[in-house]
Amino acid sequence: MEIVSWQFATFSACVLFIYYFLTLRAQKVWLLIASYIFYLSWGLPFAAILFCVTALNFFISRRLGNHHARRRLVLWVAITGNISLLFFFKFATSDYGPRLVQLLNSPTAFITQFLLPIGLAFYTLQAISYLIDVYNGQMQAASSFVDFALYMSYFPKLIAGPIERARNFLPKLAKPRMVTNETLSRSFTLIIIGLIRKMVIADVLPRMISIDHIWAGINSRYATAELALWLMVYAFTLYNDFAGYTSIVRGVSGLFGIELSPNFQQPFFARSFTEFWNRWHISLSHWLRDYIYFPFSRALLRRSEGQRNLINTVLPPLITMMASGLWHGFSVSMLVWGGLHGLYQVVERIPFVARMIAQPDEQPRWRQAILMLIVFLLTMVAWVPFALKSLQGNAGALAFWNALILTPHWGFSNLWFLVVLFPFALSLWIDAMQYRARNETVFTSWSPAAQGVLLALAIVALFFFGITSQMKGFVYQGF
Repeated sequence: MEIVSWQFATFSACVLFIYYFLTLRAQKVWLLIASYIFYLSWGLPFAAILFCVTALNFFISRRLGNHHARRRLVLWVAITGNISLLFFFKFATSDYGPRLVQLLNSPTAFITQFLLPIGLAFYTLQAISYLIDVYNGQMQAASSFVDFALYMSYFPKLIAGPIERARNFLPKLAKPRMVTNETLSRSFTLIIIGLIRKMVIADVLPRMISIDHIWAGINSRYATAELALWLMVYAFTLYNDFAGYTSIVRGVSGLFGIELSPNFQQPFFARSFTEFWNRWHISLSHWLRDYIYFPFSRALLRRSEGQRNLINTVLPPLITMMASGLWHGFSVSMLVWGGLHGLYQVVERIPFVARMIAQPDEQPRWRQAILMLIVFLLTMVAWVPFALKSLQGNAGALAFWNALILTPHWGFSNLWFLVVLFPFALSLWIDAMQYRARNETVFTSWSPAAQGVLLALAIVALFFFGITSQMKGFVYQGF
């Protein structure tokens, strides 16, 4: 059941209709049932895996809540188990899958039937953060299996996040969930913004310039400007696809009175790579920061006094971003993508740590604009291995980088690139409105007349692109 579909809209409306006739306790049970019905639409094995992961982590957390000598061992065994399950499926569904067949000495059909369970990469991180928080005493182990199971399976966030923390999500289930007119207005605005990002920008951009033909034909000597434009199209497509998904599901969840965490805050306006990752896939970035970067950095500081030592400047961002790469996909290209972003952060941290330059907020606006451009361009370069999924070959990242940077070929073969300007402008306009107002639903503060015109234009655009294009699944469902 795709998020952008009439089936999901009907399903959500039916769940919502019954939801408000129930007591607080019954609402949680109903949402849990609805979440598993939703997940069953993707496949029975997926729901079985989710239930097993939920049950095991729930009972393990109960042991972590009791102070005994082997708590640390229990925690590490549980974390290892969660990570092993995730990487087994990542490995089995990657290009290395056939090697796993040989290792297991199993029929090829056994592995080729593997599919990465939708949402596994997201709810695994939720389970790990929950266990660590219970172990560290930042929250009590959940006493209700229903509450914890709903935290793991809540259908608006199940297939692609946001990656919620149990210490933030579970308290929301314990208190009455009120939906006011303001909440309804905010929720529907988020849904409409998300649909525009998905249907009018993310699904349209790739079709405008036939991306598949470009990246598959690097040896045909596309102009450097055309390859650069491809990268921009890919970046805007990926961003609006994922940001659109997040906006839609946060809007749907708001209708149930449950606020989900934001995942994007105008990342293309970032003036540093650290700021970029505080604006892009925020729930994952903060998870990596809190559970990998900070613990690793603190461990290094305990071994070497002084916060400005070189090892602590270099290793934590590199290790953290390479872990992010492996989370996205079990491949060398993903490691390179993560390593590049780690290297970017290392290079930019050195002058900041040495206090050679001021923080971005303290610099003149023209310098901030230059920093935005630098971050954007280098992020585009790093998207190449992420997008192509390979380093070698005619359609690999090395060939693309070579054609883009080392052996540039200038000029445009034609002016077809102009067709992408409208989706680019629309995406940047939405971001600019939100950025200036520091409010993702800034449009609700406009005058009634302006809101009416904007809503009418949005409905026309969604209707037109909805009937003229084939709906695609969200990119991050595959992670």
